[in-house]
Amino acid sequence: MKTNPTALKLFFKFKLILLFFVAFALISASPKINKNYNSNPNSNTNNLVFNAKGLHFETVLTNIFKGNFIDIPFDRDHSTFVLLYNAYVTTYAKHCTSSLPADKIELTRPECVKERVTTDGYGWEVSRICIEWIDVGTGLYAAPEMFNAKVILENLQAGDALRNMYKMMKQDNPIGTATSVLNNSQAADADMKALLKLNACKSAGLMRFQENLRLFALGKQPIRLDGKKTTVVDFNNQNLTKLAEDLVFAHSKTWAMNRYQRGSISSVSKITDTNGKLTEIKTRYVYQGFSGRRNGSVRITFTNGLPECLYFFDFPNACRTANRKIVAQYAGGNYKK
Repeated sequence: MKTNPTALKLFFKFKLILLFFVAFALISASPKINKNYNSNPNSNTNNLVFNAKGLHFETVLTNIFKGNFIDIPFDRDHSTFVLLYNAYVTTYAKHCTSSLPADKIELTRPECVKERVTTDGYGWEVSRICIEWIDVGTGLYAAPEMFNAKVILENLQAGDALRNMYKMMKQDNPIGTATSVLNNSQAADADMKALLKLNACKSAGLMRFQENLRLFALGKQPIRLDGKKTTVVDFNNQNLTKLAEDLVFAHSKTWAMNRYQRGSISSVSKITDTNGKLTEIKTRYVYQGFSGRRNGSVRITFTNGLPECLYFFDFPNACRTANRKIVAQYAGGNYKK
């Protein structure tokens, strides 16, 4: 088959853009989640020595270890964190095999088994995409709790592929963005190899880092190095309308197409458990979409009295992590009536 050089150049540029979405899949795990695992964190505060000195992501990795999630500059569904998480799991699988538990789970990678080739009227190939994938074992393994968080994390990002593509295509330099993702992927791999040379596989410090890495991936509260406990907030004297307003507005900054109408939160309803603890609030809001002004809704779930996930009406099963700084302000009493 003849190949048009111009088409090849265009196809190459398109492949660079796709790196934004497939970089995390290069070390993808199987979609099946093992529910039988022990997720109890290492609560030993003795000998918690952790070294990330000189690494590209030194500050981020150190904040994860300390449980200082507020100062991490991205959310769990950001490509940089997905790359860091996958790089850690894969590197640990390669260099700390003997430290894995007996119920470890094999990691997999996607492999294309069927392609769709498109040609123009002259027989020139204009595109080639994979339309069928299978998971192939890598011979590498992960602890069940790390594996499960990896699957949840990657499913979350995969569900946002179209939204992320649209956002990137609107940028002035989409190819530059894709290249930046590739650079971050290489930096993450290099950092994790160095990290496991600086910290022993089963050292208390590395295990604390690993547990907080998993908690961040799940959108959970961290284990703090300073020993401070999560504040339990009495929701009865809190301005939940203002809280919902701030959380939705903060997340709306990441929206690709819709625009949130500031101050439009209304009809806030509360749901509590049998012990009277707040577990969820539901509310409505207004946004501007392609077809004009529309109404939307969101559920905000709470864990241990603090906001955890936002579930928007258009992605009802996707947990959007509550803004960490707003959660900290809520815990600190900034939303009292």
